[in-house]
Amino acid sequence: MNGAFYLRRSLMLRMLVAMAAISCLALVSLLGSIVIAKSAGGYADAINQAGSLRMQAYRLLATSELLPADHPRRRWQHEQMEATLAAGAIIALIPVDADDPLREAYDRVVECWHETLRPNTVDFEGGDVFRLDDKVAEFVDKVDILVGRLQEYAESKVVFLEVFQGASLAVLVIFMVMVVYRIVCGVMPPFRDLIRVVNGVMVGDFSGRTIYRGNDELGLLSRTINKMNASLSEMYGQLEKRVAAKTHELKRSNDALRMLYLTARRLNGVTPLTREELEEVLRQLEAVTDEGPFELRLSMGGNGKDIVRLSSRPGAESAFVQAPSRGREISDKAAAGLYANGNEYAVRVREAGRDFGELRVHQPPGHMLAQWKIELVETVAGLIAAALSLSEKADEQRRLALMDERAVIARELHDSLAQSLSYLKIQVTRLQMQLDQQRHEQVAQVVAELRHGLNSSYRQLRELLNTFRLRIHESGLEAALEETVLEYSKRGDFELTLKGQWSGLSLTPNEEIHVLQIVRESLSNVARHARARHCTISLAVDDTGHYQLSVTDDGVGIGPQSDPSMSHGMAIMEERARSLSGKLTVRGIKPCGTVVTVRFLPRLLAQLPVASE
Repeated sequence: MNGAFYLRRSLMLRMLVAMAAISCLALVSLLGSIVIAKSAGGYADAINQAGSLRMQAYRLLATSELLPADHPRRRWQHEQMEATLAAGAIIALIPVDADDPLREAYDRVVECWHETLRPNTVDFEGGDVFRLDDKVAEFVDKVDILVGRLQEYAESKVVFLEVFQGASLAVLVIFMVMVVYRIVCGVMPPFRDLIRVVNGVMVGDFSGRTIYRGNDELGLLSRTINKMNASLSEMYGQLEKRVAAKTHELKRSNDALRMLYLTARRLNGVTPLTREELEEVLRQLEAVTDEGPFELRLSMGGNGKDIVRLSSRPGAESAFVQAPSRGREISDKAAAGLYANGNEYAVRVREAGRDFGELRVHQPPGHMLAQWKIELVETVAGLIAAALSLSEKADEQRRLALMDERAVIARELHDSLAQSLSYLKIQVTRLQMQLDQQRHEQVAQVVAELRHGLNSSYRQLRELLNTFRLRIHESGLEAALEETVLEYSKRGDFELTLKGQWSGLSLTPNEEIHVLQIVRESLSNVARHARARHCTISLAVDDTGHYQLSVTDDGVGIGPQSDPSMSHGMAIMEERARSLSGKLTVRGIKPCGTVVTVRFLPRLLAQLPVASE
């Protein structure tokens, strides 16, 4: 900015100097012309005055011949002649120098007048006219010479004016040509060079250099621009290197983040973890870090001797191996973090105090891992440890779920089939005693009871099989109820209706199973004992958040002496109602029919805080 301002100011000064010089030349030429023209202006008057001397001489000749010597007109003509010779217009132009031709011509005219013509015309009284004519002719000749000299001097002034104007014009033209030449040949090429370099800078090209090396302002500006371009080129190169480095770091970070994202998805989406998934993680880690090979060693069992060894190289061994006796497969040198062991770096695979093994990277001796690679390896080791921990927790949950299911099966068997078999065992003992005592009537009664007990046990066994085979799929409880309604509509001779909002319930999977089994048991009783024409299954929610499940039929109703199998089914429904932390109610309705009601509070709602009013 300062250089451009200085250059602009210098150019303006130069232009002002050039314009001032041109103006001065024009002014000098104009003033000279005025002065010369002014000096030449008196010659015309002098020539007129000198020319009138000839006419006056002829008039004096005529009056001398016609008028007497003392006539006033003749005296006036002499005075007029004297006045013309002494006229200011003529005297002013006569040079002082006696050798000047104009001075000599004037002196001869004055001398001829005073010595020749005036004396002869004053006293002339009709004498020799021819002699007077000769004197007048001599005087006129001398006047002609004077007029000629005046004319020559006037013409010389005009010639001098022309020469002066021509010289001024020539000097002005030469000066303008020099200025134009200076601008065209001395200023424009450096300017074009500067514009070329500046245009290159505008488009990001800092390699341009100016070639002008003068000591003037343009030279200073050229050197300044060259230095500026050199500095900008160096800075731009450094910025390009920094941008390239940052771009490389961003790409590396992006690759690392993408690798971590894919690793997290891969490890969290596979349960249990497979050897192929872990090996793919190691291969991606090797591709991102450009280090390796990587080796993952995981302990198998509590003794820490049996390990699984996985490698990132395609041809490397990945199998269960026995740890060598020196015990370096799972190193004890580092409690946590990364440590060096010869030409290996290892990171502990730990999660919540659980040590699963270590992740190793093999390197040439003396090679150091970059900090971002160390952090990436530690993060991958943490992801693997978290995935292994989640896998163990999932296995533990599956084991707990299996144990819970076995406990449910044991309870169901104990509450149904085991009691029936115990009853049958007692009846067989009675039958044996009756046979020993040969009581045939009692034997028949015991046999009937045995048959009834066997039928009940078989029915209970089928119910248990149906219970254990029953599943609620992703479609939810409502779809399972619709399947149940369709099933019992085909089995029974009555119409079934499903009412209430069954979707979006706050029920756990175990609670959904209990609700479904209570409905199935109720429908089973309706199909076997009620002889109903219509049956309705409904669900309602009261103001306290309790669910109320109702199964209503228009059958014969429930009497005081109910079927033992029905009583056994009621007992099972009561047990399920207690599992729901609810209460089972069975009552008759008028004029006919039965309603089975279960009122309970879901576990998810029971865990929520109660809002104070």
